[in-house]
Amino acid sequence: MNRKRTFCRICEPLCPMVATLDGDGNVAKLEPDREHPVSQGFACHKGLNFIEVHTDPDRVNQPLKRVNPKHELPAQFEPVSWDEALADIGFRLRAVRDAHGPDAISTYFGNPVSLNSNAFPLAATLGSRIGSHRNFNAGTQDTANKPAATEAVFGTLNLFPIPDFANTQYLLCFGGNPKISHWTYTSLHQPLSVLQDIVGRGGKVRFINPRRIESATASTGEVTLIKPESDLYLMAAILHELHRTGRFDRALIDQRGKHLDGLLAFIAHYPPERVEHVTGIDAATIRTIAREYADAPSAAAYMATGINQGRQGTLAYWLLLMMSFVTGNLGRTGGDYYARGFYPNARTATLAPPHPVETGVGVLPEIAGALPGFALGEVIAQQHDPVRALIVLSGNPVLSMPGEAKLREALPGLDLMVHIDLFRNATGEYADYILPAADWLERSECNMSANAMQPRPFVHFVDAVVPPQHDRRDDWWIISRLQQELGIPSALDGENPDILGRTRKIMARIGLDLDAIRAQPAQTALLPQPERADFYDTVVFHPDGKVDCCPPFFADAIARSHVIFAELEAEPEDQFKLISLRTNYMHNSNLANMPTLKRGKHASNPLHIHPDDAARLGLAEGDTAAIANRYGRVVSPVRLDGSLRRCVVAMSHGYGHAKAFGLRNASAVPGVNVNALMPTGPDSFEPLSNMAHLTGVAVEITRFAAGDEA
Repeated sequence: MNRKRTFCRICEPLCPMVATLDGDGNVAKLEPDREHPVSQGFACHKGLNFIEVHTDPDRVNQPLKRVNPKHELPAQFEPVSWDEALADIGFRLRAVRDAHGPDAISTYFGNPVSLNSNAFPLAATLGSRIGSHRNFNAGTQDTANKPAATEAVFGTLNLFPIPDFANTQYLLCFGGNPKISHWTYTSLHQPLSVLQDIVGRGGKVRFINPRRIESATASTGEVTLIKPESDLYLMAAILHELHRTGRFDRALIDQRGKHLDGLLAFIAHYPPERVEHVTGIDAATIRTIAREYADAPSAAAYMATGINQGRQGTLAYWLLLMMSFVTGNLGRTGGDYYARGFYPNARTATLAPPHPVETGVGVLPEIAGALPGFALGEVIAQQHDPVRALIVLSGNPVLSMPGEAKLREALPGLDLMVHIDLFRNATGEYADYILPAADWLERSECNMSANAMQPRPFVHFVDAVVPPQHDRRDDWWIISRLQQELGIPSALDGENPDILGRTRKIMARIGLDLDAIRAQPAQTALLPQPERADFYDTVVFHPDGKVDCCPPFFADAIARSHVIFAELEAEPEDQFKLISLRTNYMHNSNLANMPTLKRGKHASNPLHIHPDDAARLGLAEGDTAAIANRYGRVVSPVRLDGSLRRCVVAMSHGYGHAKAFGLRNASAVPGVNVNALMPTGPDSFEPLSNMAHLTGVAVEITRFAAGDEA
């Protein structure tokens, strides 16, 4: 049997694998690459079972054209050729643009595109190259706050310091659960081994989380339980204590920083005693955390999606960076550093000033090429100057963003909707055309999408395991063809289009070529470890070369944070807050149909609630509860979960497939779309980054009895 090397493209570790092909050239098996010098044979069950996605009988395998009206579900499609589909799509897109202007066309790209290093640059710029300011992406659901913060603090939006796991003596982890999520914005294999190593060498790991997460054990670290939405104020209190006890490195700050007075003015509001009630952590424990962090020989801080998706993710990341900077841990061995990867210096791209966009719910800011996600339904449905055509690239905005009901109401009104994906998902039910994308077993690629996040940097190049099956096409090719239809210069122009052209140029900058990488053991070239101490010379791009300790851009958000603190102080003690529960059995919509992940208790997404809270409400395991707030209502089975802090409830995202008629496994056990409970409207997103408010949302919970209206 033939064996080929590949790597997973589901999440940031991009785990190296070996694919076995049978005698007919079909992928028969995926295994971890036990010879890989970095991953050393690690891969998780999601990637190892990806053959279920590759061969799923529900895959879209040829272009499909809708033959019934968009308001009628299920959708009915008939197969057409690529030439027929693209010619009609191009004609209709040009008609919309010519009659109503480029802003009448909108784009949305989802998470899978961000891990497709060939297609991502095209997907991320498609809307702007069309000339539209009304575009959306999955970043406003998970990570948009981080580039907004790094651009303001360092002057570049593509830098994300990572912990120096191999050398740190103390790791403070906010809102992360690496056993489940594999360290978002950090490309690291064997996610728990680095924690075990820290503890094993006499260091300490402390998690800050509203639940006792799966990652926390005697050998990996302890959890301090916190109330949702309050991490910003805990960070401020830690900084307050560090300053009070003289732990700020004033010589470093004077040399490398500016606007320290603004930071000091902010943290002065939040001594440990004041934030006790709001955070649920007593002042003595807060002082202990500050002392542990300051007194460790080296300390690193990390923040994940559990904080990003709150109301103040950008300010929280700002304070996390400040904790590292003012204590001298930024750019220190064992602290936080820039991993570099392919890039000798951090990329110097900066955020353009927010562009005001008129919508049916007022003027909204376009930040980093994206509007707040909830507004997609609004700009399609608005009476004046609506969006009339929508291109969706590997995404499922109907279920992944707040505002499902509004979006379902609006989508049938589009003149044209094109959906590029592996499956006909809930969003695809409203498409005029579905174009079949190839999966990662079907494309050649280099591990560029997470390269500057690797603690041990390496270049990995793999050929396609098999050619695109049936009539599938690489996203790179599909987007390039759409550009051609719109008269936009395209990577397909010319005689010899090269899907790997961008990759070859980047490799050439560091003295490598793809053939040389292919010839290396495990098709991998190890890159030099960056010097920790050169952080400031390689990543700070403000004209004066200074780290901005309190960017003026944050002024309105800081004022807003004081208002939010007062709201949290006034909340009743028994107010339930709903958080997002990560699970090993779901990862966005492309895995929703996998039989391996739709088994037993993992098939759906029940409401997790502390046994004491359930007893107070008269609920028992397996009962049905209604979860509601002013934005929506869902009904779900109850699962008792003692890992939760009291008055915190949890549900997993990525469900709600009752009307995803093209996904038979997913629709058979659909679960509920928890995003129906998430805020919508002008106050539902963080103004600094357009991040949606997707966790720590107030809800009411009642018993749901037979005969109640669902």
